[in-house]
Amino acid sequence: MLAHPYEGIFHDANLYTLQALARLHPESLTQDVFLHFGSQDRFTLFSPLYAAAIRLLGVDHAAALLTGLSQLLLIGAAGWLARSLMPARLAWLGVALVIALPGDYGPDRIFACIEPFLTPRMGAEACTLAAVAAAFSGRRVWCLALLAAALLLHPVMGAAGVAVVFAAFVALPRPAWAAVLVKLGGIWLLLSAYALPAGEWGRLDADWFNLASQRSPYLFLSYWRLEDWSRAGIVLITLLAGSITLDSLDSKARLLCRAAALTLIGGLVLTGLACDTWHLALFTQMQPWRWQWLAALAAALTLPLIFFRSWHSGTAGRITALLLLAGWVFGPGEVAIVASLCALLSLTFGRLSSPELRLIFWGSCAMLGLALLWRVAANLEFTDVHYMDAALPLWLRRARSFAHDGIAPAVVIGVAAWILETPRPAGGWACAAFAVAAIGILLPSTWQAWNAAEFPQLEIERFAAWRQVIPNDEDVFWGESPLSSWVLLNRPNYISGLQTSGMIFSRAAALELQRRARTLSASIGLPTFLSWNGAGAHLSLSPAELQGICRVGAFAYLVTGADLGMQPVAELDKLKLYRCRPPS
Repeated sequence: MLAHPYEGIFHDANLYTLQALARLHPESLTQDVFLHFGSQDRFTLFSPLYAAAIRLLGVDHAAALLTGLSQLLLIGAAGWLARSLMPARLAWLGVALVIALPGDYGPDRIFACIEPFLTPRMGAEACTLAAVAAAFSGRRVWCLALLAAALLLHPVMGAAGVAVVFAAFVALPRPAWAAVLVKLGGIWLLLSAYALPAGEWGRLDADWFNLASQRSPYLFLSYWRLEDWSRAGIVLITLLAGSITLDSLDSKARLLCRAAALTLIGGLVLTGLACDTWHLALFTQMQPWRWQWLAALAAALTLPLIFFRSWHSGTAGRITALLLLAGWVFGPGEVAIVASLCALLSLTFGRLSSPELRLIFWGSCAMLGLALLWRVAANLEFTDVHYMDAALPLWLRRARSFAHDGIAPAVVIGVAAWILETPRPAGGWACAAFAVAAIGILLPSTWQAWNAAEFPQLEIERFAAWRQVIPNDEDVFWGESPLSSWVLLNRPNYISGLQTSGMIFSRAAALELQRRARTLSASIGLPTFLSWNGAGAHLSLSPAELQGICRVGAFAYLVTGADLGMQPVAELDKLKLYRCRPPS
């Protein structure tokens, strides 16, 4: 409730809502520039499922229901995988950490394993985790069926599962076979890089690459910062530590750590070659660096087991456990990398004498204490309170801000696990009472968020007269809310920062969006639509800027709450519909 509060139709949920609505209103919304030239909708069966839910429940409740189901399925699949790898008490502790930790991967924290809004990613992740669990349980048919479901929902996320299963059951036990397959794949990459022409199935030409890299630089490793690399580094070092410290008693967990580490490294190498170096269109769209999601989840899931085994292996193992925790607590950054590397280095400390180990042990305790102080200070200094809904109580905003990085919930979970290990029954009752009280306090605001409706049916019906005015094939510019253009008017939106995020999936769409941005550039700068830092889903434009783009006549209708000094075609509450050129 604190770490993953539902945010409604937000972020990528806007675009997946457009794709679903286009199934219900193909006569108009398929003409939207995001869909007309081709998009990621070609690669998923999610849109028909979402469209069916919208038909039954409406946009808001369909999004909330599918988001909740996706989260529950993901947590359930994580539980199945954990139980197939380790004892029950450590398995459920691992699942609790998966829920508590943000699960960020890649640059700028734009993706997370558990998302507070609707996309097919979580559904695909759930199928992928279940497929991996089935593979480790010897259920090959179920594994293949679940991998197929994951690929049909979201190929990018499902591909990580294919890579982990390949690494665990082909590459690691049969390295000679894997070497042959890797060589064949390398030959295919070289042929693709130097034999295929530029285009949708070949390489990104200069224009397409420049547009994609400016709007979505996270697609290419050359744009990643140290903080972005540190996320992958902490995960990789945790998996390497698990690969070394876990023994034959935890053979399945050790195999998962090794397979996930290989998948993470392979995805990054493949991205560096196919995307950054050779600019291959298909691989850039597939974004193999995002295989990191499965590695991040596997690291969080196995972290309790790695800590437990290390802690009980002697002083050197305790040093490893403490330094590994310090790396996670510090969070992304160079200090976390140093702590994690020290944890990896500590695996060689078994040869040191007892006095030396004791000194290093207390130094590791100091490092973990410093990490906790750093995390508390960072949460107090860089609070997210002011960026949250002001209608929420201040205490709730502060609690969410503190829980956002997952460290505070993880500490609570760790304390509860320690209490439950003691033979005193009073501790278990105290934990249960605390949990019930916390849920009772948070439940009203949580229910309100999940049950909120930004686009109730009555509101959609109020715009029926506007839909009668606007022809199906005419674009609307609704800068404040492109989603409203799709939901309330069922009409294409001319351009927005949301739509330009899909440039990598169609060269024609990228060039058309660039043309539209240039058409409006006299009033709105190009970075507003075409840059990573400047593009936004909701624009706050002045009346002068709105008048300027309306006079251009690039689109037929404009919706705004501002008074543009001209007679609107229609008016509803504070919103006005202006005609910028006669309909075609």
